[in-house]
Amino acid sequence: MAEHQGPLDAIPKTNYQSLLTIANYYSTKQMIEQVLSEDQDYVSWKLKENRTGGTMNAFLNFDNYNFGPGPEPEQVPDNKLNRVPADLTFVEDEYDEIRDEEIKSIEKGNDNPEQLSNDEQFKLLVLNLDEDQSNRFEVFHRTSLNKGQVKKLATTVCNQTIGENLRVFLQAIGKVFAGEIIELALEARRKWFIGKMVCEFDRRKEIGQRLKKYLKKLTILVEKNNSNTNDNNNNLEFNVNELFENDSVEENESDSYYDDEEAEMKEVQMGNKLLKSEKNTQEIRSGLITRYNKLVKAFNSLDISFEKYQNSPLLPEHVRQASRLYHLQKEGVITNAWRGQGEASGTMFR
Repeated sequence: MAEHQGPLDAIPKTNYQSLLTIANYYSTKQMIEQVLSEDQDYVSWKLKENRTGGTMNAFLNFDNYNFGPGPEPEQVPDNKLNRVPADLTFVEDEYDEIRDEEIKSIEKGNDNPEQLSNDEQFKLLVLNLDEDQSNRFEVFHRTSLNKGQVKKLATTVCNQTIGENLRVFLQAIGKVFAGEIIELALEARRKWFIGKMVCEFDRRKEIGQRLKKYLKKLTILVEKNNSNTNDNNNNLEFNVNELFENDSVEENESDSYYDDEEAEMKEVQMGNKLLKSEKNTQEIRSGLITRYNKLVKAFNSLDISFEKYQNSPLLPEHVRQASRLYHLQKEGVITNAWRGQGEASGTMFR
C-alpha cells in the first residue's frame, strides 16, 4: 500500500548528511508550525460554529451588492432642498402593496385576505423550500413505519386487538417520535466527531513538537560530525551553537507518555534515551532517524477535517445517547430507575 503523502518528507537512512542542515531544520520547523496554525484556525472555526450555531453568510448573496463608491450626487437647487417630491413613495407602502398582491394571488375567493387557510399555508411553505429542504421533506413525507409491526406492538401492549384508526394514529405518532430520535442522534454524532477532531489536533500538535526535537538533535549531531573532519573544529562548533541560540526547541527535553499505553510508553522511553544521549555514533543517529520517520508518517496521516464524516452512518451509541437526551428533555424529574441504569452508579445520568 502506498504511503500517505503529506507536507513532511522522511529522512533516508543512508547519505543523509547533506540533507540534515541548519537551513533544512528551520524550513521544516516552519512547515510544521504552518500546518499546525492552519489546523488551529480550522478547529477554532468549527468549535465557534458549534457554540454559536454558525452564521448566515452561506445564505446571503453578496454578488448583487455594490460596495464600491457610488455615482456622484446630483446637484439640487437651494430652493428645492426643503420640498417633498410629489412622486415620493415610502418603503413601507411598497411592501404593503407587494404583500397585498401576493395575498390576492394566493387567496382567490377567501373572504378574509389577512388569514390563510391551512392548505394555503402548507402550499406557501412547500413552495418556499430550497432543494435540500425539499428532498428531506419528500423523504419524510413518503416514509412510514411498518403497519404490521405497529399493530403487533400495540396489540401486545394493550392486550387486545386495536382498530384501524388507532393503528394509523399510532403509526403517525411513532413516525414523529422516530424523527425526533434520529435528529438527536445526528446531533450526538456531530458532537462526537467534533470531539474526535479536537483529539486528532492535539495528537498532531504533540507529534509536531516531537518532530522538531528529533530533527534538531539530528542536525546538531551531523554538524558536529562534520566539524570533526575539518581543521577548524572550534570555529564550526561555535557557529552551530550560535545559530541555535535563539531557537525555542529543547532537543534534550523528555517526551511525556501514559502508563496505560505500554507500546507507546516503551517507544517514548527509548526516544528519550536517544535525545539525552551525548554520544555521536551511527547507531544513535540511525535510531533517531527511524523514530523521526515514524513520526513523519503519523503526522502526515492525521487528518482533522470534519467534512469526511458527514456521510457516516449512525451507530448504536448515537441512538442510545439520543434516547437519553430525549428523556432528559421530556421529563421534568428523573426517576430512581433511570438514575440506576448501567452499573447502578449514576454514570449514565446527565
